[in-house]
Amino acid sequence: MKKIALSLISLLAPLPAMAAAQTPEALAQQGMKAGDAYPGLANVCDLSKPLMTAGQRPASAERTNGSQQRPRPERPENASTAEPAKVFENLYFVGTRSVTSWVVKTSEGLIVIDALNNDRESKSYIEGGLQKLRLDPKDIKYLIITHAHGDHYGGQQYLVDTYKPKVIMSEQDWQELEKPDQQFFNPRWGKPPVRDVSIKDGDTITLGDTTLKLYVTPGHTPGTLSLILPVMDGAEKHEAALWGGTGLNFGPNAARLEEYSQSAKRFRDLAAEAGVDVFLSNHPTRDGALDNIARLKERAAGGQHPFVTGEKALGALELLEDCALAQAQKIRGTP
Repeated sequence: MKKIALSLISLLAPLPAMAAAQTPEALAQQGMKAGDAYPGLANVCDLSKPLMTAGQRPASAERTNGSQQRPRPERPENASTAEPAKVFENLYFVGTRSVTSWVVKTSEGLIVIDALNNDRESKSYIEGGLQKLRLDPKDIKYLIITHAHGDHYGGQQYLVDTYKPKVIMSEQDWQELEKPDQQFFNPRWGKPPVRDVSIKDGDTITLGDTTLKLYVTPGHTPGTLSLILPVMDGAEKHEAALWGGTGLNFGPNAARLEEYSQSAKRFRDLAAEAGVDVFLSNHPTRDGALDNIARLKERAAGGQHPFVTGEKALGALELLEDCALAQAQKIRGTP
């Protein structure tokens, strides 16, 4: 891995010329190499296309509802179909083909991470998925929303009305959702949640025998939450890092890209300290979740768990750090 402690002598010596003048292209290549186990992250490193706000249209295009976005069309329901799956002894996938909802099983109930696009999806994929996995949705105690975009909070109303979980989000993103106009709009999204539990950087959530560590990693949104959580492969314990918001869908904003890069660097360091060897995303294309679930079904007894990638899990965060910084430098026109 590229993060190496520097000796006192090297700190006193001048930095190598190549480090001082590293180009955006070199940074992007460095990130791609570090994160090569996660090809779903590769477009973060693509410097050939301009960064645009999600759903962006030409300036003359119609604006809707005070939003910066035109609404995207409905997609057929079967386009999102994905089967629920047990990934670890205490971690379950109950998402769609485009958005993931993770469920953590503890000795005193369930923690749901993200609520999908709308109530129909949360009823079908989260509630229905849990039932298929022989878990009781009545055991849902917490709903953690990683960030203030509707594909992650949109299905919360059905879960809250039906099962009464505590809804958890960062203070920064509660404030985002309380603004009169949202940055993104999509007619498929359900209502935003009503303010409930506010999380600060470094807070923990403990339910029964399980503690989740939550960190505020701004960039994708001002208060994106990323998590470190224990997962069990039989009797073998691993640590998973869930990066809360991946896409650079906020346009060519160099300062925000630099903030994103710093968040990824800090979270990578926290993950390394925690011994993380599993990288997770809340979009299955990003972490290869569906491919890994398919491999898991074919896993031989005693074989390598496809989600456990050792130090390559940290490489995913290095990719995010390097490539976000490369994008910022490209915009600024400086190495």
